[in-house]
Amino acid sequence: MKFFAHTLALVLFACGVQAQTVNPMPTVDDNWRFSGTISGWAPASWLTTSVGKYAVSSDASINQNMSSTNSAAMFTLEAHKGNWGVMGDLVYWQLAGSGGATYYSPAPGNSSLYGGYNGQLTQTMLTLAGTYTALSTPTIYLDGLLGARYISSTTTVTSNFILDSFGNKTPSVTKNASHSNQTTDPVIGLKGRARIMDSSWFVPFYFDAGKGPGSNNGTWQSSVGIGDAFSWGDISLTYRAMGFHLKSNSANTNYTNAGPQLSATINF
Repeated sequence: MKFFAHTLALVLFACGVQAQTVNPMPTVDDNWRFSGTISGWAPASWLTTSVGKYAVSSDASINQNMSSTNSAAMFTLEAHKGNWGVMGDLVYWQLAGSGGATYYSPAPGNSSLYGGYNGQLTQTMLTLAGTYTALSTPTIYLDGLLGARYISSTTTVTSNFILDSFGNKTPSVTKNASHSNQTTDPVIGLKGRARIMDSSWFVPFYFDAGKGPGSNNGTWQSSVGIGDAFSWGDISLTYRAMGFHLKSNSANTNYTNAGPQLSATINF
C-alpha cells in the first residue's frame, strides 16, 4: 500500500510542472533514447494451486491484496536506437496472511485445541525483450517485441497446534511447508501508443503471450489506458492484466492478476 501511495505522490508532483502541449509520440532516429518507469499496480487476483493431493482455489479483491502486501517493486526500463530497442519489465510482490481457530471439547476438563497458520506468497515476473519499431506516424507508434519471461511463485505455510487439557498446554510440533514453481517462457507481442487529436494525451497499449516447456506452462499480459505527456516524460493510468500457468510433477499453479496501474515515465 505504501508503494502505491509513494507512486501516486510522485505522479501528482510531476503533474504540476506541465507548461505546454507536448507531442507524446517518440522520435525515431539514430540517437539513443532511454526511459525508466515506476508503477503502482493494484490488482485483484484469482488463484488455483495444488501441492500433492491438496488443491485450493481462491480470489482476492484489490483491497485485500493491498492490505496483505508486505513489499512490492514494479519497474520498466527501455533503450532505443533507430528502429531497434531493448526493454526489461519487473513485477515483484510478497503477500502475507495468518489465521487460527480454537476447538473446545464438551468432555470433562474443558480441554481445547488451537490451530493457527502463517502464509506467505512471493511472486517474481521478469520480462526481457528486443523490440523493433514497425510503425511510426504522427498518430500511431507501434513496436513489435520478442523475448522471454521468467516467472517464480513461492508459497510458504507455517502451522502449529496447541492442546490445552486440564489447564496444561502442550504445543505440538510446528510444521513448515514450502513450494517453489518457476519457468522461463518465450514471449511475443506488441506495444505502443495512439495520439488523441493533436494533444499531449495518448492511449498506451501492450499485449504479449508465450508458451514455455511442458504441456501447461504459459503466460500472457495486456494493458490499455490513457496517458499525458510532459517535457520530462509522461504519466498514465491503465488497466493491466497478467496471467500464468505453471505445472510440475508435484504442483500446479494457475494465477491471474488484473487491476488499475498508475505509472510515471522519465525520458533521458
